[in-house]
Amino acid sequence: MAVTNIELQIISKILTSDNIEEINALCSFDNSYYSVFKSHIEFILDHVSKYNNPPDVFTFQSEFPDITLVKVSEKLDYLIEELNRNKQHIILLETFNRLKDLGSADVKDAWQYLNNQCDIISRLDTTQPLDVVKDAHKRSAQIVEFNKQKRIPTGFDEIDKVMYGGLSTVEELLIIIARTNSGKSWLGMKMMESAQKHGFPVLYYSPEMQSSFLGTRFDTWRKNFPNNKLYQGIYTEDYFRYLDELSEEETSAFIVEDKDVAGGEVNVNSLKILIKKYKIKLLVVDGLSYMADVQKAIPDHIKFKNICNALFRLSKQHGCAVVVMVQASRDAQTTKDAKGEVFPNLYHVEGSDHPARIATQVFAMRQIFDKNVLDIRLEKTRTAANTKPEFSYAWDINTGNIRLIPSSESDMVTAAITPTVNVMRPGGYVPEGVPLPPGVIDDIVLDEGEIEF
Repeated sequence: MAVTNIELQIISKILTSDNIEEINALCSFDNSYYSVFKSHIEFILDHVSKYNNPPDVFTFQSEFPDITLVKVSEKLDYLIEELNRNKQHIILLETFNRLKDLGSADVKDAWQYLNNQCDIISRLDTTQPLDVVKDAHKRSAQIVEFNKQKRIPTGFDEIDKVMYGGLSTVEELLIIIARTNSGKSWLGMKMMESAQKHGFPVLYYSPEMQSSFLGTRFDTWRKNFPNNKLYQGIYTEDYFRYLDELSEEETSAFIVEDKDVAGGEVNVNSLKILIKKYKIKLLVVDGLSYMADVQKAIPDHIKFKNICNALFRLSKQHGCAVVVMVQASRDAQTTKDAKGEVFPNLYHVEGSDHPARIATQVFAMRQIFDKNVLDIRLEKTRTAANTKPEFSYAWDINTGNIRLIPSSESDMVTAAITPTVNVMRPGGYVPEGVPLPPGVIDDIVLDEGEIEF
């Protein structure tokens, strides 16, 4: 954060807050914590010293008419931490300038000065590690408070159950591993639709699909509108009525593409800006490999480590659950389960195993196309004993109809739901002229790329 930003935030908070404890806390820092706005804070502190309260906005702006105050919603702890960092920055600049002069004279004096400056910096450290012994009651009460916070339903009741109710807004980095063309984007959109329906604002990063096309999947999940019709802009009166009702809902759900951000590439910082702006509680990243690393690290395994660490910190700092889709490597093709089907596992994350290490939860997913089945398996969890439960669903991808298949039926040749559209299979689309199974419509011939998974 730029120096002027935090200084102006603090001054604005002092002048506009109704919380006397916040005002007193912020006024306890003297003018040495400021540089650009040093004279402004001096005026405020002088007023506090004389009249026991800060000046009102009119008095302040009469003295400084060129200053425009800003609305500040940040918490006190954040402002104090940033103010301490601001002073560290000021001291650092002073130290560099002073050492230029001392270093050319007496080296001993230069080292003594540097040691003194380091002592000053160390006293500004606000790190407060938890003492699990002396703070035993504090930490136990904190767990109770954490568990009072409402969790975000994923749209799959069975998955929510193993996650104690859904995605946590205290700290959550959930990784979903799957091979290409397995339905990751559909699964991410299901979570987005479920979160929005339950009142949690959502941000979805789509590196491949246009936002409007991806949004049709939201509609399919919500009201079972055939996606192949929506994709082509073939709408019914029911769909227009649905759009009217949807646009009146209070909770928002955003989709961002690379073209929407400055510089044309999405990184954690650009997502963080949107999360703070729109008070996002669920972030879905549809493809880790597409994100840019602000540290510009190479090779990929270091890049993925940096991004996932930053996403996990973002989750804890902003109370926002994060779901990240990652590709399974080609090695997954050689790993088959008891059903004789390919199913990626924890060790198949393409490019790096760091995302799975950092994650709070990891799920693997696959589609068995000839059986119309979606399988989701828990690979890792930090919060409970993991017996690797596996959930199978009969899924009509075109209408969003989905139901849990009981374990007694999991070895059925075909699922109870029969697809209602000619969709792409691993070998391609069903060619024209080839008879289609009962229930599959043949009035639309889809070109490759029209419906992606």
